[in-house]
Amino acid sequence: MPERVAVVAAGAGARGAYEAGALSVLLPELWARGQRPTVFVGTSAGAINAAALAATAHLDDPVEIGARLLALWRSVDRGQVFRSLLSSGPSTALRYAAAVAGLPVRLTGLLDTAPLTRTASTGVDWRQLGANVVPGVVDALAVVATSAHARSTVFVARSPGVELPAGDEDRALDYVDADIGAPHVLASCAIPLVFQPVHVESPAEAAGWYTDGGVRLNVPLKPALALGAERLAIVATHPHRYPSRPARSHAEQPDVATSAAGLLDAALSDAMVEDVRTLDKVNDLVAHGSARGSQRDYRNVPYVFVGPKRRAELGAIATDVFRERYGGLRGARSPDFWLLHRLIVGDEPGAGSLLSYMFFEPEFIDRSIELGRRHARNLLGGGPA
Repeated sequence: MPERVAVVAAGAGARGAYEAGALSVLLPELWARGQRPTVFVGTSAGAINAAALAATAHLDDPVEIGARLLALWRSVDRGQVFRSLLSSGPSTALRYAAAVAGLPVRLTGLLDTAPLTRTASTGVDWRQLGANVVPGVVDALAVVATSAHARSTVFVARSPGVELPAGDEDRALDYVDADIGAPHVLASCAIPLVFQPVHVESPAEAAGWYTDGGVRLNVPLKPALALGAERLAIVATHPHRYPSRPARSHAEQPDVATSAAGLLDAALSDAMVEDVRTLDKVNDLVAHGSARGSQRDYRNVPYVFVGPKRRAELGAIATDVFRERYGGLRGARSPDFWLLHRLIVGDEPGAGSLLSYMFFEPEFIDRSIELGRRHARNLLGGGPA
């Protein structure tokens, strides 16, 4: 039997376009090597990419699959994700003020994401996705969300012959069979504080409120391995190594945006770094014949990883695009992005990194896609980074 290949896609908000660019290059190469993916696992924006790939897995042309994924991202703009801040912002501000004043008013998210619900229902062919969950086409699709109990729930659509993994109490990780649809992916994408939590109704045993899966498991390597993956193609928007130690400390005291960006980057990437390091260690032990545990035997799982070399790389692109298109009086062309930029502390150095997660702006999407494609080509020896 051919080895089971999994695509693992990290959470990233608007940065998911970078992953789509990388996948559009990786998929044809994997197919050429006889490594056609049949397992797709994702968190947040990565859940969108995983679901979109699963819905097109029946096609016989990896270039077309990649092109459809890119078209999906290029079709998304701010208006398809959240309502204008000019219309929803005053109401949100009033609700926040009322809650602070002790009135019985609840604020569940800073942005009104009703448009995203409509976009998700049409952006992926959910009927075709369900039809594709058969052996040899899609062995499994898994998306990760965070439950109200602060546990990671992995919703799994699986073909006959693929076992549902047992829960992992060490990682507070639960697996649930599901006919994955828009609500599961929306739940995986519900960025805390910014987006409203999403209620998932099926399956009944897992019904409840969920937020972004990246809160606890931004790069779902563990679920991919638990679903029997024997080879991994990992795409993320952070490096899989810790930053190098700087020659000197910061010349200036970090500002609020820089500190917030560092906190977010650490939350989304550090667990991934440790998981990849563990995978490297296990593979090394297997290679030397010393990876036999008291409870199980370990196995070698080769992988390719595409991600930026620097944590701030996509944030720098967001900063450049914002200055070019919305700086100064040009902000009038899209007050929403200008307001978002001001809300995350204006022109402070870390603002671009924070903005990049919500920057559903066509120019940023395009540049992110091209960066992902360039990094994937470089990994495969097809061009400079």
